[in-house]
Amino acid sequence: MTLGPLLLLLSALLHAAWNALAKASKDKESFLFLTILLSGILTASTMVISGQKFIFPGPQIFGIAVLSGLFEGLYFLTLSKALRASGLGKSYAIMRGGAMVLVWAYSSLLLGEHASHIQIMGAILVLAGILAINFKDLLQSGIASLKADIWSFLSALFIAGYHLCYHEALSQEAEPMPLFLVAMVVSLPFLLFGIRSEPLKRVSGTLKTHPYRVLITGTFATSSFLIFLYGLRISAPGFAISLRNSSIFFAVMFSFFLKESLSRMQLIGACTIGLGALLLSL
Repeated sequence: MTLGPLLLLLSALLHAAWNALAKASKDKESFLFLTILLSGILTASTMVISGQKFIFPGPQIFGIAVLSGLFEGLYFLTLSKALRASGLGKSYAIMRGGAMVLVWAYSSLLLGEHASHIQIMGAILVLAGILAINFKDLLQSGIASLKADIWSFLSALFIAGYHLCYHEALSQEAEPMPLFLVAMVVSLPFLLFGIRSEPLKRVSGTLKTHPYRVLITGTFATSSFLIFLYGLRISAPGFAISLRNSSIFFAVMFSFFLKESLSRMQLIGACTIGLGALLLSL
């Protein structure tokens, strides 16, 4: 296995881990604000220590970095709501699986990536898994049951958006750390909007209650994104997001530590999505 896939697998593990830590927090909006603020600080500090310059190949690439930050901000905002509305295993599978299909379809149709029969089967499995996760609710309440997962589906759209922006910027020779730093700075106002009710009280309360958890989560989030960007730089976007979405398996594992009760059908659905992700990465 080459370096790219190994980096993407490590990124997947770290990403599932920091999402699990965010799910375990009481005030998810303030916790995510502190996590992303810390990510920006860590990235900027790393750039200063390593002597890396804050430069972009051109204004158009800087604009793409800003656009990726807009998608990231919307993702973080919908992520906090998705984690409130549903369990980690279910919401994470919908978010990452849905984003994977969107990026794969875009890459195949518009970026010229070849879609094999195995990859098409993988996409079908992902969609089948999403239906399986919601099967019981669909039987009981019909389409109305999907309202509880609307934030997860919206989050999937924004995840796909920032992945494609990152790929475009990296393909134009943008450096991962400046790219990520811009995205984090641009996303912060969205997270501020999420804690617009008594922001100082909420942030200080989270810091006082979970200082070490914030530090660990911020470190994991920064590492997962930067490792992913370096892996994406040397991999095709459809392949990269597919392999990174092996984090669905990790998220299901972490959901047990959070004592979430996934039904047998939901567990089958999450595993089906993960299997589809692996087929898409072949």
